[in-house]
Amino acid sequence: MATTVGQPVDPNVVRKFHFTREMIEGPVYRKYEKALRKMWSVEDLDFTQDARDWKRINDEQKRGLLGVTVRFLAGEQNVTDELVPMLAASHALNRFDWTVYLSTFLMEEAKHAEFFMRWHDRVVGVLEPEEVAQHFLVRGKTIDPSGRFEVRDVLHEALPYYGRRLMEATMGGTEAEIERAFVAFSAAYNAFVEGVLTMPSYEIVIDTTNGWNAFPVLRQGFRLILMDEGRHITFGTYACRLLIEKDPSYEDEVHRVFNAYRGNIVGLVEYQKAVPGLDLNKYQTMKVRHYRNRCREMRITPDETLIEQILDPSIDFVVGVEAG
Repeated sequence: MATTVGQPVDPNVVRKFHFTREMIEGPVYRKYEKALRKMWSVEDLDFTQDARDWKRINDEQKRGLLGVTVRFLAGEQNVTDELVPMLAASHALNRFDWTVYLSTFLMEEAKHAEFFMRWHDRVVGVLEPEEVAQHFLVRGKTIDPSGRFEVRDVLHEALPYYGRRLMEATMGGTEAEIERAFVAFSAAYNAFVEGVLTMPSYEIVIDTTNGWNAFPVLRQGFRLILMDEGRHITFGTYACRLLIEKDPSYEDEVHRVFNAYRGNIVGLVEYQKAVPGLDLNKYQTMKVRHYRNRCREMRITPDETLIEQILDPSIDFVVGVEAG
């Protein structure tokens, strides 16, 4: 028998349903809808011209380009692997619209990893981990001569660390502990890595391919990925803003993350300097713009000292790295 409108309904039954009109009219659900409309496939891309271009560039150009693209290949695989804690926490916080949107987020990160895998396989001819690893620039020799900053591996160190914290909070913590850990993880993932740190690297590759008049599909892939990443970034900063508005002390988590990996933002590191002849100041200015944008989206106060350090021409890291 159908329930008459206004008749009491068992709360245990109500809890089985999550969609509300307010939710589907909200900004996160609209991101989900947009992700579906903007879906693209790696298999629709033709790598033929890029493969021809690879054969005609010299060895120095190959080393420089691979210094960046191999980092992206490793990074996109890692961020795909590290997204589960955010999904679990969204479920624990009863944010069904976040969970729905993150289903597209995870698929897109996997697709980005697929794009770089296909490009390296079909253009460069490397696919197996042992083959690709030979071109990965090892960071051990990237140093700050002043001794003020430490360059650390954000993707392969910070994200697993903050992900473990978030998963532990999700499995056994209070709502406030989950929220605080979510802000820290999202600050590391969406605001720091996606929202500031990698932005110069996208432009470095786009500028390089334009300057060489080569690799149109690599350039196209980066632009498609940037379209997806824009949604990822603004989801994370929006989620942080909501949680910080609920408890302003969560803002400290954002600044703690940026401070812990300050050196990675202050200076351009090894893979970002791999292609000679680029205007590096352009990318430092870009970092500042993106950092201010992320702070504005989260409605937090920017660290003006950090901005001054990014723009300080006297701060430059010595790069002496080896591949593999």
